[in-house]
Parts: sequence; C-alpha cells; structure tokens
Amino acid sequence: MKIQRKVVRGGAIAALKVLAAMVWLGSLPAFAQVLPSPEGDRVSDFARVLDPADEAALVQSLATLQDETGVEMVVVTLPRLELYGGAGLRLDDYATALFNAWGIGDSDRNDGILMLVVTDAREVRIALGSGYDPIYDGRAARVLTSAVLPEFREGRLVEGIAAGVTSARQNLVLPFIEGRDVDLNDGFVEAEPPTGNWVIYGAGGLMALIIFAIRRSRRKRRTCPRCAELTLNRTYEVIEQPTRTATGTGIMHMTCTSCGFIDRKSYVIGVVSDSETPHQSQMGSGSGGDSGGSSSGGGASGKW
Repeated sequence: MKIQRKVVRGGAIAALKVLAAMVWLGSLPAFAQVLPSPEGDRVSDFARVLDPADEAALVQSLATLQDETGVEMVVVTLPRLELYGGAGLRLDDYATALFNAWGIGDSDRNDGILMLVVTDAREVRIALGSGYDPIYDGRAARVLTSAVLPEFREGRLVEGIAAGVTSARQNLVLPFIEGRDVDLNDGFVEAEPPTGNWVIYGAGGLMALIIFAIRRSRRKRRTCPRCAELTLNRTYEVIEQPTRTATGTGIMHMTCTSCGFIDRKSYVIGVVSDSETPHQSQMGSGSGGDSGGSSSGGGASGKW
C-alpha cells in the first residue's frame, strides 16, 4: 500500500508539473505561435479577397514599382490575426513581426513597405521600413485616409488595395528615394473628413497626426512589465529562415530604457510551401542582414 501511495503521489506531482508547463506555455506571447510563410514574393492573399485577375494585376503593379524605384512593397490579407500566429497581438506589433520575419525591402536602405489587411476585424496597416523618417508615419496615415479607407468603407477592398499601392508609390516611395523634404500634406488630394466607424488609430485629427508623426519614438514603445513606464522597446530578429521542410525561428527582444528590464521571446516562422519560390531569395532576414530589410514599427493603422 505504501508503494501504491507513492506511485499515486508521484503521478499527481507529474500531472501538476504538466499542468504548470501548460499554464506557462499559455502565458507566452503569441510569437510562440507560427507566423505564416508568404504565398508569393509580392502578394499573399490569405483572406482570399482577390480573384486571379485582380491578384495578377496587383502583382504586376508591385513588380513595376520595384523595377522602377528599387523599393519592395508587399500586400498581405488575413481573415483574422489569431489564425496566423497573432492571437492577443496588436495589429502594429504583428505587422512589424511579419515584416521582419519576411525581411521586406533592401537591407541597406530598409525601405520596404507592407500593407496588411485584416478583413474580419476591418483593420488595415501600412508598415514602413526603419529607413523612413518619422514624418512618413503621418504620410502613411494620409495614404489610408485619402486612398484606402474610403474604398474599404464602401466594401471595395480590391479597389482600396490598388489605390493604396498607387498612393504609396506617389506619396511615400517617390519622395523617399528622391530625398525630398516633405511635410504631412505634400502631394495629397484632400479627402472627406472621417465619418462613421473608421478612424486612424492614435489620431483624433490632423494635429494629433502631426504630433503622432513627430513623437514616433513614443509610439514604438510599450509599457514595461517591471516598472510600468511607457519605455519598453521591441525589436525582432530572424535567426533561421524557413525552408520547404523546416520551420524558421526568430526572437523578439525587449528592453526598457527606464529600469533596464531585458527579456526575449522566440517565435516560429512557418515552412515554405511547395507552390512558391523560396521567399528568402526576395525577402530575407529581418535583422537587417544582406537578404532583407527590417522595420522598427513605423507606419500607420486604420479601421473602417
């Protein structure tokens, strides 16, 4: 009987250990989930918004943009973040992680652009490479308000995406590569004031957008879990690129400039599908290596 009690007690302890491990795993950030691999070099339509003709036209537009300017822009649609490794994440954090996992843009200029559309949540983000000055955050918001969101609001997602690519070329890419000195409004045609239920996050109006663009460093930071100050910086590093047979890995680094808190969490990058060209030939390491560009969290988000 003593032996039996010992076995029962040992089994209970083992069960508690398993339960504790499950609780601990559940407490990890969503980056422990799998980020998707791209469906193609320029467009990944996971939400199936585009028909084949629409997608072909969009791919051609993005290819022309890169051929003529050297800037890589990628469009991604998702039905829900949680289906693609983003459960519990804010849209901007997820977009930055995906941008860096895929290594969008040139590694020297960090000039890539990601347009991420989440259909069920009715959210969209334009994420910018770390080479763009803070004023481009505000200009990305203007791209959304003037070109993308008006179309989305009328249920025209395909047209909104196409308009966003055109506006991004004109108002983000060209001023950037030409080194133009621009302000928030240069080149934009005024749109109707926001109405209904779509807004630009973090901006209650034009002045807020200007402040938002100038105070970029504040937007990039999060609340520190130790000192509760809004001084937690996050950066994302791809450690190993995925292949057709193996997942890749990355690390999210967290540092607090107030209390010195340091932590890091890993995330998994899904395998490359057999139907695609290995994406690392076009988009590589998000850590800023030779194979791809990186983002520090710049850009703008909107909701329609």
